[in-house]
Amino acid sequence: MTSLTAADFPAFLQAVHGRSPFPWQVTLVEQVLRDGRWPDLIDVPTGLGKTTMIDISVFVAAATAGDPAASRVGRRRCFFVVDRRLVVDEAWEHATALADALTTAERDEGGGVVGRVATALRTYAPTAGDDLLTITRMRGGTTWDADWLDRPDRPGIVLGTVDQVGSRLLFRGYGVSDRRKPIDAALVGTDALLLVDEAHLSTALLGTVAAIQQRDELGLPLPGLAIAQLSATGVHADHPFALDVAAHRDDPVAWQRLTAHKRLGLLPTTAKGCAAAMADTAVERLAHLSSDAAAGVAPAVLVVCNTVDRARDVHSQVLRRLPKDTAATCDLLIGRCRPADRGAPQAGALGALHVSRPSGSTPAILVATQTVEVGVNIDSDALITESASWDALVQRLGRLNRLGRFAERYPTEVAATATVVHDGQADGPVYGAARDTTWTALTEAIAASPDGDLDVSPLACRELSRTLLGSPATRREPHDAPVLLTPTLDAWVQTAPVPLVDPPVAAYLHGFDGGVAPVQVLWRSGLVSDNTVDDPFEDGPTELDPRGAAAILAQFPPRTAEIIEVPWFAARQWMLGQDTEVVGDLESEPDPGRARPSAVRDRFRALAQRPARQAGRGYRDGDAEWRWTWIEPESLRPGDLIIVPTERGGLDRYGWAPREEGTVVDASEPAGFMPQRGRRPTMLRLDDALADRLRLPDEARVHLRRMITAPSRDGQHDDKLFAGSPAWQTLGKKIGRQLPPQPPPGISWPPAAWERLILWWKSGRLSVVELVDGSDAVTDSPAKPVARLLCGPAGNAEDADAQPERDDEEPAGSSRSSRQVTLAHHHEAVGRRGWQIAEAMGLPADLQQVIESAGGWHDLGKVEERFQIMLHGGDPREAEIAPEPLAKSGLDPANRQAWRRSTRISGLPPGARHEAWSAALVAEHLREHPHPGDTDLLVHLVAAHHGYARPLARLVVDPGPRPVVALIKGHKTVVDSDKTVDLDQPARFARLNARYGRWGLALLEAIVRCADMTVSQEGS
Repeated sequence: MTSLTAADFPAFLQAVHGRSPFPWQVTLVEQVLRDGRWPDLIDVPTGLGKTTMIDISVFVAAATAGDPAASRVGRRRCFFVVDRRLVVDEAWEHATALADALTTAERDEGGGVVGRVATALRTYAPTAGDDLLTITRMRGGTTWDADWLDRPDRPGIVLGTVDQVGSRLLFRGYGVSDRRKPIDAALVGTDALLLVDEAHLSTALLGTVAAIQQRDELGLPLPGLAIAQLSATGVHADHPFALDVAAHRDDPVAWQRLTAHKRLGLLPTTAKGCAAAMADTAVERLAHLSSDAAAGVAPAVLVVCNTVDRARDVHSQVLRRLPKDTAATCDLLIGRCRPADRGAPQAGALGALHVSRPSGSTPAILVATQTVEVGVNIDSDALITESASWDALVQRLGRLNRLGRFAERYPTEVAATATVVHDGQADGPVYGAARDTTWTALTEAIAASPDGDLDVSPLACRELSRTLLGSPATRREPHDAPVLLTPTLDAWVQTAPVPLVDPPVAAYLHGFDGGVAPVQVLWRSGLVSDNTVDDPFEDGPTELDPRGAAAILAQFPPRTAEIIEVPWFAARQWMLGQDTEVVGDLESEPDPGRARPSAVRDRFRALAQRPARQAGRGYRDGDAEWRWTWIEPESLRPGDLIIVPTERGGLDRYGWAPREEGTVVDASEPAGFMPQRGRRPTMLRLDDALADRLRLPDEARVHLRRMITAPSRDGQHDDKLFAGSPAWQTLGKKIGRQLPPQPPPGISWPPAAWERLILWWKSGRLSVVELVDGSDAVTDSPAKPVARLLCGPAGNAEDADAQPERDDEEPAGSSRSSRQVTLAHHHEAVGRRGWQIAEAMGLPADLQQVIESAGGWHDLGKVEERFQIMLHGGDPREAEIAPEPLAKSGLDPANRQAWRRSTRISGLPPGARHEAWSAALVAEHLREHPHPGDTDLLVHLVAAHHGYARPLARLVVDPGPRPVVALIKGHKTVVDSDKTVDLDQPARFARLNARYGRWGLALLEAIVRCADMTVSQEGS
């Protein structure tokens, strides 16, 4: 492998993104490679490419790939952490371009310096295959596409918020199952670089990370967690990287941006007249610039508001003020919207102001919230902003004349203008007293200026930040975080079961007054029925029984593309039927703490997951520990994911709209067709509304409706028509040919999902499944049909072996596969995969051996007699005559009812876990046959390979105990099936955390678990 040096970085960036780096970017690469450490702070003005830190992190990782792991400055994983949703999306596009360039270079087996970087990156995970560099937008969600990195040796870039990344670091990932939390914590907390944008807003997170590094030592020869702050407003740091202004004078592009002409003026008004004043100013500036623009130039005006309510008000007033015959557009952009809905609307809104917009574009006004403050590559010709703290204003000013080309576009204008509008209200929302102090300081500065305004070019803003506006009172006050104590860390690492007294993590991410965990919200149809149509004496809609809801959610699980995050207090007020408090558009949103308003509409309930013991009597869903249940508003918890009936409203075309009462479009179907790493079969709900949801052509509508409604003589559907019959394949191919290449207007299907839908219809592998409510999971009572589904491959005709998402909370959860796999074959494959990952990561030989043994023995408990009967579909004779034990059954993975029936017939005790028997067998074997490695670790890795035993396994009562017999390296080992709880496990868990570090132990677990999951997903 040809070595890479800092001198290669300019050519690398030029080849990937088609531009040369700024001087500060080259200097930073040189400094990091020379010093072997990342600076604490990277202090660079807006507009000078802080997003390029993603490219720098990857280049440094490649340049240091051959260094000893423990001292390596490059990291496998880079987390770009921000508090803005749009930044996550735009940075994802930047990172995706980088990954595509690397993949192309690797495939072409050349590619110059990009090929050399790709070759170096591949050495981090030489046996991984597939993606060279995984790119992830970290949002909420409970599906297995939450497996954002499939193995810990694979390099990756993650774009996420403080809440999503920080909660995962602390073993309490929002929207993450308890069993997944240790894996996420390991991937964030080891061999990772955190790039924290707007660092002055994340002091609580930074302090928490520093405390972790003091109180937990990584007991592995691997690099730990490095953190670098990014700031355009200057914060204190012990080891900062400061911009060398003089070095940029000879760079025409950089100097043009640093000295871009911008002037700031003030407009005082009242609370009642603020929205009107902002709208009037925006329309006036658009008209003025239109008259002065050079040929082919279309003015772009940006309006930034502090709250979503104010932005909506200004937007509506601008629309009323624009002349009816104008060609100008006015868009609204807020961050709290479903990813599945962003697509075209967001592209249109941002495209009108994008730095690369073509000449001759339409004049445009964009009204937005703080979501555009950071990292969004827009360049406006005029800025109207609500008054805010100085640090927020600096970020907003960075969207004005961003490229410094205003004079070229408007030859008769002196400078781009920014107007700060103040409503005169003290201690306003979001920014509090800092806004008032900043307004006062700006008023005094402008009064002393002979020009009646202020120079606010990037260099001028840096000077103002050091002088007139250098007081901490002009900035949002950082929230103090609690002192992180060792007992708190010890509580967090306990993920199975989570302690009854569990310290909340929100204060450690945002400080005492920085808000609580947001609530994740999604909408689904079919959860309520309006009985008032048939019975006028009914009070209102009837909620679907939780069993039916659970059956539907098992097939259409919550996906990130259909989820928005809302402040907990606002979601609670909405459910209570109250008029919600005004909120900003930051990820962390403090509760205003004001008196609650009176109810303005009916309260409602939503579905949320709760522990089985709290989910209501008489409701059982196999052996899952968590149940979907209807909750009252008072039961809503920070960090909850709730599913709201679409009839309850709360969303419009722009995003979160708690006052909106119209029915919300269910986005679960298009979300299921979005490209993702998982291979879950995709499906549509087969009902009378399907043709309307897809806007099918008339001919296709007729044929589809005939297939759906065609009954036989006994009133039941004809199985020949209603199955995976040729008739369905013929109809599917016909519909696939008739669908337009792009989603029809008025339909909420992203283009990428629509493209996969067309391939899905044409796949020739469609079948119909009747979904029942799971009543027969524990009894012989007939199951109740709740829906019919049209199923097919994973959105792509080539995905022939699509696997369902695993549900490890059921006894058979890890044993599902479309084909039989023997235990010996599975063990050999997992052991080899675990060893490969451990070797690639540079772990010592003794740990590699322990991991290989854990992978080779992890499913030994499946030899239990009743477990084998279950794997053979409930047939004792077939299990008895099988030549060797199975690890995977070969039964239809999607047929949950068949699985549950086979579990019941087998006689397995409720809640039985094979890994408990596996660990008992390994521990018993080691008493007679010691292992050369760490036996504590070996037993623990087996016990915890599905996320339990941290620190306790589940207590299972076996009414019919029997011997469990296994052969381990030719030695017969026997334990009793009632040995499900290892009383030594809590002490063992504590010893291992002390020995390897809390995040180190989680990483060792992650290696075994990811080896098991990836091998299983491949069908081995």
